[in-house]
Amino acid sequence: MYQPEEHSNQELQNFIEAPGRHIVFLSAEWCGDCKVIKPFVQAIRDQVEKTADWMDADRDQNLDWASQFGLKGIPAFVLFENGQKIDQIGHGERLTPKQITEWYENTLK
Repeated sequence: MYQPEEHSNQELQNFIEAPGRHIVFLSAEWCGDCKVIKPFVQAIRDQVEKTADWMDADRDQNLDWASQFGLKGIPAFVLFENGQKIDQIGHGERLTPKQITEWYENTLK
């Protein structure tokens, strides 16, 4: 099962401000819907990393960082490009792998 890596708020900020396309997976250990999606996250990450960099964020440990982008519901996958938030999927509802990959593919168009 996928185990998200921990990062500081500053690491997340530096990551999204770097040139290029970046995905942040926002979750928390206690989140039931996050636990449901975790078996599929590595496959999603492998697909996304063909065209974007990836970083994990913990909703509780990175609360200040998440709040500045209005990120409250988890699990969430958030797309940034060149320092700007482009889009996100997930606002606290259960997501399927298909929903996530289709959302990401649609952002490439």
